[in-house]
Amino acid sequence: MPNAGTRIKVPVADVMAEAYRSVFGQLSRLLDLAWLPLLLVIAATILPGYLRVYQRLPGLPAWSGDPFGLSFENLGEALIALLCLSAFAVRWYQSLLFRGSRQPPRGMFLGGWLRFLAYMLLLYFVAALLLTVMLLADSDGAPPWLAPVLGAGIFAAWLAPVRCSLVFPAAAIGKPLSLSGAWQALGGNTWRLFATVMLVSVPTVFIVAMILSAIFAGFHLDGSEDAPPLGFFLLRGVIGSCADFLVVALGVAVVGSFYRRLKLDLRSDQP
Repeated sequence: MPNAGTRIKVPVADVMAEAYRSVFGQLSRLLDLAWLPLLLVIAATILPGYLRVYQRLPGLPAWSGDPFGLSFENLGEALIALLCLSAFAVRWYQSLLFRGSRQPPRGMFLGGWLRFLAYMLLLYFVAALLLTVMLLADSDGAPPWLAPVLGAGIFAAWLAPVRCSLVFPAAAIGKPLSLSGAWQALGGNTWRLFATVMLVSVPTVFIVAMILSAIFAGFHLDGSEDAPPLGFFLLRGVIGSCADFLVVALGVAVVGSFYRRLKLDLRSDQP
């Protein structure tokens, strides 16, 4: 066991293999934890559009052709997805970090989930603020040097949450870290964590995109329809929701592995 002052370099390949094993090698356990939030996300993704587009209930607007437009429907879907995915992430962190026969103490979930949500909302607020600043910098009256300077600052600020990401597993298992403590704990491994998350999640996103493209081609869609066929609409919602949970599960497995190697193993304080 290394000394407390020793700088650990987390092995990317080992963490990738561990993440794939923990997710795809334990699908039954993953489904036990994910089935309820997954059903809620699928319902939130499919039901409003189904009622609005295919049932054309009175009082609901017609299909606009823009599924990404800002509306109460999309905001509600985003809120439900945030709650369900974060709840699943907390349960998955606890499942991975409480190893063997050990189980999380009763009552730990709610406190961990609330701390988890607080950190997520803080990061969302920072991201929204940065996006607003970037849009203002792109206005006609802004000086030409402002956009590249803000771009560099936004990139650095965007990377900061990666450096503080150990707050999430710590919150999930009832050992909360401060942002400064999480920043210090990940020292020397920020790019390793970022690269590992990208390497395990990008293939999943790519495969899902290929599946949706094949379905798109199978339905002979060219983008000119007022609304996609019902079968394609339902498949897209189910596949997209399942992909979201897979990406979250892989990301949790990676960050949880970094947390265990940098905090739990180093201090010999398994939860």
